[in-house]
Amino acid sequence: MTPVEEIAEGVHRLGTEWVGWYLVDVHGAITVVDCGFSGYFEQLHAALSELGRPLDAVAAVVLTHYHSDHVGSAERIRREAGATVFAPSGDADGVRSGKVPPPPGFIQNIWRPKMARYVAHALRNGGASVTPVEQVQTYGDGDVLDVPGALRAIHTPGHTGGHCSLVAEDAGVLFTGDAMATMSFVTGDAGPQLATFNEDADRARDSLSRLEEVAASVVVVAHGRPFEGSPAEAVARARAHG
Repeated sequence: MTPVEEIAEGVHRLGTEWVGWYLVDVHGAITVVDCGFSGYFEQLHAALSELGRPLDAVAAVVLTHYHSDHVGSAERIRREAGATVFAPSGDADGVRSGKVPPPPGFIQNIWRPKMARYVAHALRNGGASVTPVEQVQTYGDGDVLDVPGALRAIHTPGHTGGHCSLVAEDAGVLFTGDAMATMSFVTGDAGPQLATFNEDADRARDSLSRLEEVAASVVVVAHGRPFEGSPAEAVARARAHG
């Protein structure tokens, strides 16, 4: 994978086949949406170099929730770039402390071949723990963050209690974090679906209704390929998936 994959004007995907994270570039000022694993940090330097941006162009890191494959190098970016880190109010304590539980079912499914490969990748890239973020600014449902891209928050609990999705309305992009996925770690199924593991699967399913009316033309997820189409179509496919 190239260091930068543009998925919409000014919106770029970094990461691997396992985990995606994103840059929103507005006139040279950048918001990082989630961070992948801590071992992905060097991808940021490669991406910024390709975009012709210095590290201090990163103004903000916006996290959708508190898991290690999203918090990644947030603290390192905060320190080295001088960026402000934002986290959903309901998950902020976990981001600050680094003490978070694995989603139910995660440990029990490690024996599955695809999960085993994912876990091995996670361990190689620092996924065994969450690096605490010393300074965190919280946000909540409906907030429009003062960051490049003016991301609007939508509380989508279920995967975690505080989980929020984010909308870059000018770019027409919905960032679902783990409110939705387009791949399964258990079955290998592709296409819009609920994330494989959730703290509360019923709440996660209910949260889909908060996304289907969003005006966007691309739906991006942490796990799987971006979905080119409306959130309403992505939600319909996720519900049909079961």
